[in-house]
Amino acid sequence: MMGSNNPGGAGGGGGMAPGTGAGGSDGRHDDEAVLTEFLSSLMDYNPTIPDELVEHYLGRSGFHCPDLRLTRLVAVAAQKFISDIASDSLQHCKARVAAPVKDNKSKQPKDRRLVLTMDDLSKALREHGVNLKHPEYFADSPSAGMAPSTREE
Repeated sequence: MMGSNNPGGAGGGGGMAPGTGAGGSDGRHDDEAVLTEFLSSLMDYNPTIPDELVEHYLGRSGFHCPDLRLTRLVAVAAQKFISDIASDSLQHCKARVAAPVKDNKSKQPKDRRLVLTMDDLSKALREHGVNLKHPEYFADSPSAGMAPSTREE
């Protein structure tokens, strides 16, 4: 962490950027205090993604850090990302189910259970900058597994 040479105060620098005025160093001190408190609170937090799993994938990417707080910070960020993807996928699924059926031949099921498809997940991931391409053998539609020339999609 960066140290502050300013003794004392939690002052009125507030939203000022460091070095942009007379109160800039006080704002930096406040930011550092909040960051230090947040990082120390990560030691008490037990993330959903285990530390060992995060350390494994960080190590595979070439990042080695003995600080458990940083590992937990990455775990919290990954957990938030996964939660956002799942929530967006659910919204796409609800929109797909609520969309009116174009042909009257198919019946609307009485059971309103939601089924998450790869298309829902792909749309949610695409919104977050991840392009997912799934093979044709996934049975997301009745025409999956049929020869491309006989499909009516």
